[in-house]
Amino acid sequence: MNSKFLSAIVILFGVFAPVFASAQGVRSSGVIGRMDNVEIRVFREDELTTRGQLSGDGTISMPLIGAVRIEGLTTDQAAAAITRKLADGYLVKPEVSVSIEARIRKTITVLGQAQRPGVFELPAHRQLTLVEAIGMAGGVTRIANSKKISLKRRGGGGVEIVNLSDITTGKGNDISLRDGDVVTIPESLF
Repeated sequence: MNSKFLSAIVILFGVFAPVFASAQGVRSSGVIGRMDNVEIRVFREDELTTRGQLSGDGTISMPLIGAVRIEGLTTDQAAAAITRKLADGYLVKPEVSVSIEARIRKTITVLGQAQRPGVFELPAHRQLTLVEAIGMAGGVTRIANSKKISLKRRGGGGVEIVNLSDITTGKGNDISLRDGDVVTIPESLF
């Protein structure tokens, strides 16, 4: 076989392998988020395999041990927590693996006097701040009142009024955003 042809096939396989893998539902590791779909396997205990979406309180129900809170844990931390519960009177030296089958998209919304208001996805591996979110929305318009930006958190807690210029000049601290936050930039009256 021609070595150039073989090299081309190897290169194409390297380019398209990730596409084929994602189409087949490759599982991932990392921090488990609210409402993510996970798979929990216990080595040599197939009847304990559990697949499903986390409930609203961040738990998943497993045979023998019931509900286990795993939201906010890495897959390795979740496996260790489940291992401890199973070892506490149920199994001798259980070996547990946890993987994320599907992540639920986490978003924030920027409304009002932004250049490009809309819904923006939160990065999976770092915090997004209020200033960054407004930057993603193209910044404020010329008629925006940047001294009275409101931040409404999911689940109540009221509305916080933020002065953007205090943050950008160092007089105030930037705010880390969470899933479901709504940032509203009002119009100036003048």
